[in-house]
Amino acid sequence: MGTRWRQATTGAVLLALVVSAFEGTVVTTAMPTIARSLGSSGEGGWYAWVFTAFLITSTLGVLVCGRLADAFGRRPVFAIGMGLFLLGSALCGAAPSIGALVVFRAIQGLGAGAVHPIAMVITGDIYTMRERIKIQGILTGTWGVANLIGPLLGGWIATHIGWRWVFYVNVPPGLLALAMLWTSYSDPPGRVKLLSRLVSPELLRDGIVRTGLVTSLAGGALINTALAYIPPFVEHESKGTPFQSGQALIALLLGWALGSAFGVRVLVKRGMHASVGGGFALATIGLTSVAILIGCHAPLRWMLPALFLTGMGLGPALSTSMVAPQARARWLERGMLTSIIYAMRSLGGAMLVWALGGQLSGGARFTTLAALCACAAAVGMRAPRGDASESEGSAAA
Repeated sequence: MGTRWRQATTGAVLLALVVSAFEGTVVTTAMPTIARSLGSSGEGGWYAWVFTAFLITSTLGVLVCGRLADAFGRRPVFAIGMGLFLLGSALCGAAPSIGALVVFRAIQGLGAGAVHPIAMVITGDIYTMRERIKIQGILTGTWGVANLIGPLLGGWIATHIGWRWVFYVNVPPGLLALAMLWTSYSDPPGRVKLLSRLVSPELLRDGIVRTGLVTSLAGGALINTALAYIPPFVEHESKGTPFQSGQALIALLLGWALGSAFGVRVLVKRGMHASVGGGFALATIGLTSVAILIGCHAPLRWMLPALFLTGMGLGPALSTSMVAPQARARWLERGMLTSIIYAMRSLGGAMLVWALGGQLSGGARFTTLAALCACAAAVGMRAPRGDASESEGSAAA
């Protein structure tokens, strides 16, 4: 692939990341407003299912799309996934009830299972591990800016324009990303048989791969639960506004973006145990601090540094839980392995968001998250001390 076409493909990936980031943070910030508008309470019940339905179907979509991408190519699978995601977004914007919103979020999640994972598979196809040290900064920076804009944009749209536009905002960048990728990226000729084994036993026996799967499950549970329950905590327990919910999410996501930016550098120089184990340890300190501050009824502004610290730890932990295993796989297995990792993230999030969707207070939720994060740190510290070098045929020419 020539440099010019590779740059265009990278641009399409960046737009896909923007769409993915907007879906998470714009919708999350506006959810208390959406729930009230559709006649639902801001916590538990239907509120939790709006997130859980998305995460369950996105998990299914990730697993299916990973196999299809290895069998039929990245480009057509990305196109179908983006189409489903945009259709689900449009339907969510037109939802007449909270029950309908849950159904339409399930459609949206099924498409999302292809968007972010396949976009990241493509970066693994066109960049080597060493090149990704540089490109990761660009990817993370773009993703981080979209995440930072998302909470403020979500709160502003819900307050001044109407919550339905929270979903419609995905459509223009999604269509543009699809057009750019379709015209710039071509799949290599190699394929796997659709009904062949998912990944080789040798790959699953790799210590880096196994560690990445476990820590992705825990990391997905942590970040998705935090994003789901920070806004209702701010607006109900702290009597804040949607804009203040956005500020709290920005603190978390700013730390996430900065941590992710140097995560791959730590991985290459120090190993997976440092980037993943150390990241989760840092996040444990942040989450414990949040729980203590909630217990002391501290002002919201005091919690912002703790949320920032949490993000600084989760960023490198989750990003390198994906990059390190991905680099160990051949092209013919990378799509499926990347999808399995994303599925673990979604599965972890779906289970914990649902489990904590009852009447637990904000303090109890963050205490639970801190305990889980400490366990993930212990697993990460036991990661193999070897490097995360790429297997043969890891990057496309």
